[in-house]
Amino acid sequence: MTAHIVQVNDRKDMDLTGITNINTFDEKEIILETVMGYLIIGGDNLHINLLKLDEGKVALAGSINSIFYKTQSPDIKTKSKNIINRLFK
Repeated sequence: MTAHIVQVNDRKDMDLTGITNINTFDEKEIILETVMGYLIIGGDNLHINLLKLDEGKVALAGSINSIFYKTQSPDIKTKSKNIINRLFK
């Protein structure tokens, strides 16, 4: 697995490595599972430009307002299940 790197350019573009899974995403929040724990990205008009989970790479764009790490908790698992339900409806 690749090292975990977060690169933010002008709070509009973000390149990440070391990503193992995308738990949930919408225009306001993206929750990623990384080799360092969960990474929660908040903002507006967020969208994923690149997704190569086999290489651990993700690129996203939008207005990035917050970035923080969190350990696994029941609320993250619940959000993950909700996205799966939405995808298969």
